[in-house]
Amino acid sequence: MSSKLTNEAAVERIDHIGLLLWHAAQAWRDRLTAAMVEGGVPWYAEARGGVVAYIEPGGTRQSDVTLHLGLSRQAVQQLVDELEQDGIVYRAPDPHDGRGKIIRCTAKGAAVLRLANQVKRRIERDYLKRLGPTGFSQLQTALRVVADPVR
Repeated sequence: MSSKLTNEAAVERIDHIGLLLWHAAQAWRDRLTAAMVEGGVPWYAEARGGVVAYIEPGGTRQSDVTLHLGLSRQAVQQLVDELEQDGIVYRAPDPHDGRGKIIRCTAKGAAVLRLANQVKRRIERDYLKRLGPTGFSQLQTALRVVADPVR
């Protein structure tokens, strides 16, 4: 038996702000990823590239990375294992949790983050050029407002 969509089953896809935000975020992410791959960091396009984005200068608890990425503990464990094998990060004991680990960048990982920062600034300069100073400032303000769940 085949199931056919009838006109009654078709639902209109509305144009909405969430879709615009999603497309804008995806376009930004695509530009960052392409530039990182072009800059000699091909693994940045893989899932483990997302791990590096959440590592703070002093390190980040592996459990926090798991929460940010929305992946299982096992999946993040595997991604961090791969980054560790490639010399991008290392794990240190969490001084506040005997079972926890802090993920920190190696010198090689820090170089990747510096390159990512350069690329992010280049994308921002392009947005500033396209929107003008006032438009860019308004965009930043508007995004901060909608990203704040308290408002």
